[in-house]
Amino acid sequence: TRAYRWSGDGEAVLFLHGTAGTSLVWVEFAERRGGRLMYAVDTIGDVGDSHQRVAVDGAEDLAAWLAETLAGLGLERVHVVGMSYGGFLALNLAARRPALVRSLFLVEPAGIERVRMVRFMTWGMGVLVGSLLPTRPRARAARLLRTPLLEDARALRVAFFAQRHHRSRLLRPEPLTDAQLSSIGVPVGVVLGGRSEVFPPASVKARIDQLVPRASVEVVDGAGHAVVTSHTELVIERLDSFLDDRPAPREI
Repeated sequence: TRAYRWSGDGEAVLFLHGTAGTSLVWVEFAERRGGRLMYAVDTIGDVGDSHQRVAVDGAEDLAAWLAETLAGLGLERVHVVGMSYGGFLALNLAARRPALVRSLFLVEPAGIERVRMVRFMTWGMGVLVGSLLPTRPRARAARLLRTPLLEDARALRVAFFAQRHHRSRLLRPEPLTDAQLSSIGVPVGVVLGGRSEVFPPASVKARIDQLVPRASVEVVDGAGHAVVTSHTELVIERLDSFLDDRPAPREI
């Protein structure tokens, strides 16, 4: 597993990226981490620099992988930040290895509701076509599709390189059961896109409100699934506030 570390103080914060991404998505968060100790890992089976050598047969295997990764990094308990598929990994870890998780901060997380596949595929095709346009129409497509990375030529080169050289093999992020979600007793902060192309925000919020006892949910008007990049400032502010409210446990 490829892990990145940014030095700092206090309890570690672990960042988990979304599908077809890498830890590069968290660079701006690292630059503004406020002196906190931060780690990010590339998900096995995805396009990053981690190399999967053992088959993943189910969600338990993913929890075991993350537990082994934390042990290898010398981390006993962490705050976990996850976006999209990384949100599913974070929820799955909290449900199956609760002793390892101090809190969860989730952005457009999988694992709550099923993917709206038709809308997701339509949006994805739009992003693909938009990425091939010249600069000015690509900028317009970025606004229409709520995907600012379409305007970042360097990010597009990285994405195309990854897709050409790696076939992603990720376990489908099935929603956690009611019992699993109800078992998550740590503080949970959630940011959703009000116009998410992937998950129905009202249903996601309702299920979290009903089942996750210590969760707070914010729905960002006008934002889509790419809210981490379209509303980076807002997400960082919410994350900072969330972590500031989590004082480190006293040593006995």
